[in-house]
Amino acid sequence: MTHKRNIEGLRASAQRRHEEAVARAESAIVKLYNEGYPITFPNVAQTAGVSVAWLYQHLEIKQRIQFLRQQQSKQSVPPVSSQKDKVQASKDAVIIALKGRVKELTEENRQLKKQLEVVYGQLHQQRKPIPAT
Repeated sequence: MTHKRNIEGLRASAQRRHEEAVARAESAIVKLYNEGYPITFPNVAQTAGVSVAWLYQHLEIKQRIQFLRQQQSKQSVPPVSSQKDKVQASKDAVIIALKGRVKELTEENRQLKKQLEVVYGQLHQQRKPIPAT
C-alpha cells in the first residue's frame, strides 16, 4: 500500500514563516532608521529575531541594509532631528517596505499562475472525448 504524502500544508507553513520573517526584517529596518540607530546586519538581525546569515541570503533585504548603511555613513549631520524629517523618514521606510511586499506578492502570483496552468493542462489531458454519434 502506497501512501501519498500531502506536503502542501508544510509548504504553506514554510511560506508563511518566510513572509513573517521578511516582514519582521523590514519592520526592524524601519524601526532602526526612525530611531536613528545604525543600520547594520547584526542590529537588524537582533531587532527582527532572525540570523545575520538569513539576512545575507535575501538579496533585496541585504541590498537595502547595505544601501542604508552607506547612506548613514555619508551623513555628517545627526540622523533625523525635526518632527517633519521623522515623518518623511517614516513614510520613506514604509514605502520601501511596501515595495518589497508588492514584489513578493507579484512573484507569488506568478508562481500560482504557473501552477494553475499546469493543473488546467492536466485536467485537459484527463478529459475524455465525447464519442461522435
